[in-house]
Amino acid sequence: MKKKNLRGYTVHYKSEAGKGIDHLSFVLSSVESDSLFRNARYSGRVKFEDRAGRNFTLISHSNGSFTVETRKY
Repeated sequence: MKKKNLRGYTVHYKSEAGKGIDHLSFVLSSVESDSLFRNARYSGRVKFEDRAGRNFTLISHSNGSFTVETRKY
């Protein structure tokens, strides 16, 4: 499992979720990205997809960190 500080949030991910990390880091604006992190913190998880149609889930943990996972749909 890899770890990255993404706009002040600690995010864990496996290599196959790297495109989701890129999407959160470089494609979305800081406002859009922060909105996803806030929603994940509130609801526990948020589904999102990148511009190529790849599906991911952003999961919030009680220790304040997050995980990005791939999903099939």
